Amino acid sequence: MAVLFFITLNLKMRNLQFSGEAGLRIILLELLKIMKKLFLTLIFVGLVCAGAMAQGGVKALGVVSGPGVVNAPHIVSTVPAFGDCEVDPGLTKIVIRFDQDMMPSYSVMNSENFPQVTGKPVWDDKRTLSIPVKLFPGKLYTMQLNSTRTWGFSNLEGIPLSPVDLLFQTKPASNDSASDANNSVSSMAKLNKRSYDEFKKFFPKEYSYASLKGLDWNALLKESKDELVNSKTNTEFALKLIKLLQKADDAHLWIDVDGKRFETGKIKPIEENVNMNHLFTLLQNRRVSEGLMSVAGEIDGVGYIAIRGWTTDINKFVLKAWGDEKDPGISIDDVIRNFSGYSDLIIDVRENGGGNEAYAKDFASYFIKDSVTYEKVVCYNEKSGLIDYVHYKKLYPNKKGLNYSGNIYVLSGPVVMSSNESFVLMMKQVPNAKVVGMKTYGSSGNPVPHKLSNGVTVFLPSWQAYTLDGKLIEGSGVDPDIEIVTSRKDFEKEDILIRKVLKMIKK
Repeated sequence: MAVLFFITLNLKMRNLQFSGEAGLRIILLELLKIMKKLFLTLIFVGLVCAGAMAQGGVKALGVVSGPGVVNAPHIVSTVPAFGDCEVDPGLTKIVIRFDQDMMPSYSVMNSENFPQVTGKPVWDDKRTLSIPVKLFPGKLYTMQLNSTRTWGFSNLEGIPLSPVDLLFQTKPASNDSASDANNSVSSMAKLNKRSYDEFKKFFPKEYSYASLKGLDWNALLKESKDELVNSKTNTEFALKLIKLLQKADDAHLWIDVDGKRFETGKIKPIEENVNMNHLFTLLQNRRVSEGLMSVAGEIDGVGYIAIRGWTTDINKFVLKAWGDEKDPGISIDDVIRNFSGYSDLIIDVRENGGGNEAYAKDFASYFIKDSVTYEKVVCYNEKSGLIDYVHYKKLYPNKKGLNYSGNIYVLSGPVVMSSNESFVLMMKQVPNAKVVGMKTYGSSGNPVPHKLSNGVTVFLPSWQAYTLDGKLIEGSGVDPDIEIVTSRKDFEKEDILIRKVLKMIKK
């Protein structure tokens, strides 16, 4: 994923602030070798900046409709409208209007296709923000409003707007003749018609969560047919299709066109239950892998290892002593062997949003002696034409003979999703392990690509994931064995979950 930065403007402060989009982990990846001494300061600044806009604390999440309850804000309209591919390049401001009064702040994620901003954004009134811009002909523009951890767009109660994209394209400065243009449009319409028919063959029947929202997808497809078929380019076709698929609100459903990925659903605002800044000060005998994807050591006589993403083969991890450039490092096998001297081990995956489940299985295999079933998935069945093919996932012990047999405490929370939720389910089958913390996010899909004739590729979730007791993970998450409910405020000065788990171990 490209490095994204957000700009937050607080009109009361009258100044701009910049920070990393995903805490500070991506920034640290780039600066690790030259800024190690600033690690703690940078982490602290990243957490403060990322949380500065979440004025509502824990009430900013999990809002339920009802008498006297304030709902999360929504966008009523934008200029340009989402998916408009005929935008006048002479347009000088982008206007975003909300359905309720908002705080005088904003969070807009910068990107490769971000418009050129020519001045300070202005709140025209409590519900309308104007951003002065300069646009260019024939260009696709993308803007993400809010993100998982940056909530500048929040209502007066501090409840954030769920992250959403604004995508549009300006009209080209074309010198083509009218006949050439007509021929091109006619040719594209035929290609789009074929692509539309191809899409209908697998959607919605092969979409694993098609029935989750109670939508009549076939009727919605029929309504969208004309604008999809009459799209002048494959990018316009993609934007129209995204507009339709946004109704699914599925983070595992996205579209790729000309090498660009466009999401149809976003991860909702999350209050992390971790304070890596404080935790790192507690850690002794620190070892870190490249990019800080893994951090290991000891806390008060207890072994500790954090895996911050299943995006790297753990067998390729080289964990070096913190601050020692000459240290050749040790492998993950060596780390597990070293933990054999500890009767208790903390495995921290609170910052881990998923990745490759195979890497998660490799790591979990260090903690079992016999094969275990850990998850149920239901997939599309070609014979029945329904989502009714049941498969159970299994975990097997590693072939290296390495096994940690002490007490294990797996730290989990609301950032945990996708393949990391599968890891949590694996560890729930380990007899000597307990999952501690908060419920996971609840998002699993195993997207499969479907390429259309016009060059648009749809990545479609292919399974429904369930716990072994039959609970759907999508939208519900995985419950911990020992629940410790916390809010963002609890982690301002310390990692309260670490403290409570250490206290639990000492008892």
